[in-house]
Amino acid sequence: MNIKQLMIKGFKITKQQVPSYADEEEWYEACDKAIKLIEQLKEPDETKMNLKDLERANILVQNVKILETLSKSEIEYLNVKYPNGRHDSVFIKDELKEKIQKVFEDYADELKAELKELGVDYE
Repeated sequence: MNIKQLMIKGFKITKQQVPSYADEEEWYEACDKAIKLIEQLKEPDETKMNLKDLERANILVQNVKILETLSKSEIEYLNVKYPNGRHDSVFIKDELKEKIQKVFEDYADELKAELKELGVDYE
């Protein structure tokens, strides 16, 4: 038995009338609206996310922002620490710059896909 039938049956049992200010059609419309509202409340909320996923999504968004900024930036030198512990600045040529920027873009796209799996649309 659906909610509308149950409400009508309940009014018949209690011998109550549809309120005088509303005709029967308005009453049915009100019942339909109430039913839709109840069904919406029963549906799971798609925006709910557990704390672990929320923290992961936050980190991913921050990393995507950093990678997008790096992919649009002019990279001329890299600060390098060699295995022997020595630090140096290395000049990067045009072809290598483009490849590094492409890597940043690709990795940002991978992180956006992971965000999408978590239910977050990054734009």
